[in-house]
Amino acid sequence: MFRTHDADMLGLPGMFGEGQYQWHQVSKVLRNHWYHVTVQAKTEGRISEAVLMIDSEPRLQQVLIAQDAETIITEVQVVTPAHMNGTRNWRMETLTKVTLGEDENECVVCLLEVDTGSLYHSSHQPGFSSGALSNLRPIYHSNMIRTA
Repeated sequence: MFRTHDADMLGLPGMFGEGQYQWHQVSKVLRNHWYHVTVQAKTEGRISEAVLMIDSEPRLQQVLIAQDAETIITEVQVVTPAHMNGTRNWRMETLTKVTLGEDENECVVCLLEVDTGSLYHSSHQPGFSSGALSNLRPIYHSNMIRTA
C-alpha cells in the first residue's frame, strides 16, 4: 500500500472535486511490487488521461473489470523491487500476464510475466518453484488492454 502525509497534501481537501485530494508525494514502506496503470477517459468528446498506482491484484482486477466505452486502460506496467527482478534496483516494465496461485502452505503467490519474457514471483520461500503452485487464477493478460 501507499502512504501519504498531511504535509504533502496540495491545497485543501475537496478543492479539486468532492472526495479528491492532490499529493506532492506518496511513500511505500514495503518492498513489494505495484502496478502503474494508464487510464484514458472520454468525457463530453474530450479525452483525458490519468495514471493509477495500484498496490494489489484484487484492486488491479477491479479496475480492469470497470472498463467501459468511456474509460479504458491503455497501458499496464509493473514496478518490481530488486529482490524480485534480480537486479540492484527497482524496475518498471510492461506487464503481459499476472496469475495468482497458492504454495504448499496455502499462501498466495503472485506470478508476473513482462514483455521481455522475464518471469517474477512474490514468494520469499527458498527454492520456490512456480510449478508447485495450485489453484492458479489468471488476473491480467495484455489482451485485456482496449484500444481507443
